[in-house]
Amino acid sequence: MNSGNSSDKTLRVLMMPDYRIINPYQTLLSQALENQGVEVLFPCGYRRVFPIYREIKASTNKIDILHLHWTTPYTKGKNLVIRLVYTIKLLVDIVLTKLAGVKVVWTNHDHIAHDSQFPFLEHWLKQNLLKLADKIIVHHASSVQDIGQTYKVESDKFEVIPHGHYREVYSRAISQVQARKVLEIPLSGRVYLNLGMLRPYKGIEGLLKVFEGNQEFLKESILLIAGKALDQAYGQKLKEQAAKIQGVFLHDQFVEDSKIHLFFSAADVVVLPFKSILTSGSLILAMSYNKPIIAPRSKSIMETLDRADWLLYDPEDEQGLLQALKVSTQLDLHKLGYLVEESCDRLSWEYIGIQTQKLYQNLIN
Repeated sequence: MNSGNSSDKTLRVLMMPDYRIINPYQTLLSQALENQGVEVLFPCGYRRVFPIYREIKASTNKIDILHLHWTTPYTKGKNLVIRLVYTIKLLVDIVLTKLAGVKVVWTNHDHIAHDSQFPFLEHWLKQNLLKLADKIIVHHASSVQDIGQTYKVESDKFEVIPHGHYREVYSRAISQVQARKVLEIPLSGRVYLNLGMLRPYKGIEGLLKVFEGNQEFLKESILLIAGKALDQAYGQKLKEQAAKIQGVFLHDQFVEDSKIHLFFSAADVVVLPFKSILTSGSLILAMSYNKPIIAPRSKSIMETLDRADWLLYDPEDEQGLLQALKVSTQLDLHKLGYLVEESCDRLSWEYIGIQTQKLYQNLIN
């Protein structure tokens, strides 16, 4: 932690947990805040008991705000009893933090964690966190109503600040032909891309089924799936399913940051057939490369894409995904890509830094 004069007026924020290694989001947010004069601190090492409160106590300067992001590292345990103990410990940690005179801001990134083992316990944790937090940041206006109604939270406790883009994080796009050569996929035909961790909630099995059942219509098309499966058995199942379908290329490995631009450069359209989602990094990454996007017509996705929503489909309609694929062959993808770029312009980190700093300052005042 930085040392300095405790009487200075620098606004100090402790961000926890530190996920910067696996996700560029916090790095981009902290840079945007530092540009607004906020000092952003991250935890040093891991403390087992009350890690948040103890981190605050260990600081040589007064921490003004705890900005909590994800709760996953603080709620461990494979069985219910251990998970419950950890959950209670986290809530006590937050109470101690507040008693130490630190304001608590929580960014609610997800509904309930994907593939949750104990959804009712997470629901209970969320209910309590929503009460304890001084301010809750959500990325979509629609979330204010949804969360407010579900958990009975007053709307003035929320602040809508979008999730910023990834334009400056990864390499710029290269020519489509060049990218396809490097990836060793056909140079002609429309490429549909699905990139990210392979997990059941992402609806990849359903996407493969649509490709398998519509070979005649999709014979000129390529489906490129890239990412690592967290669960080995699930990864194997996808591999076997993909091997039977013509035109499907499954790159079942973690995609390094240095190679992300190759996949987006090769693609014409990005397909994200989620079963459920609140904030999607995959969606924002595709927008950062100005790619037309096929996805379910959910409130949060519609809000993020704005006018670039031409290829959204009704998730309740069994033919919805197929219809969206068909529509993608009939419209001007370049024009749609331009609209995606316009929507992505609204996700500027400068704007997000200003809005977040303002929220912090109002809480301190």
